Amino acid sequence: MGPRLFALAALLARRQGPVVAQALLRAARAWLEDPANEEAKRRLLGRLRLAAETAGGAAGRMGGRLAREVERRRVSVASWERDLMALRYEVVDTAHGPVRDAALDAYAAQARAGARLIASARNPGEARLEILRALEAEERMLRGERLGAAERERARAAITEARVAAAGRAPVARRR
Repeated sequence: MGPRLFALAALLARRQGPVVAQALLRAARAWLEDPANEEAKRRLLGRLRLAAETAGGAAGRMGGRLAREVERRRVSVASWERDLMALRYEVVDTAHGPVRDAALDAYAAQARAGARLIASARNPGEARLEILRALEAEERMLRGERLGAAERERARAAITEARVAAAGRAPVARRR
């Protein structure tokens, strides 16, 4: 879902300007950081519904569709992992600039969100192992991606922070 949120933000940036797109990106990043946060979810839904009403065309349809998905989304470890991988691809496939930076921020937020899934899982021990395994795979995948040195370090730092939090050795830091 993360990459589609950024695709919508790119469409909105072209149609309605960077201020509208950045507001959506901030709301999306806050929700991706903590999908269980109802206030972040409400803000994102408001931005998506506004986009659906005002953008029209493909952007409007995409905004409406994403709003419906966010409303009924239950985050599982598998969906978290798919979104994490998709966001990594999104970073690599996006041209350098503010949208790529926002995608990298979303990737980092998504990585950190994994540790929060453990408490709400039916089997926390199994969820912890799955999340740690996914983060280990992500760390390996980052080695081969077309990222700049600073981008690679930001991504690795987020993965390391997420692994420490998922292992239960430190709380997950909330980013604003």
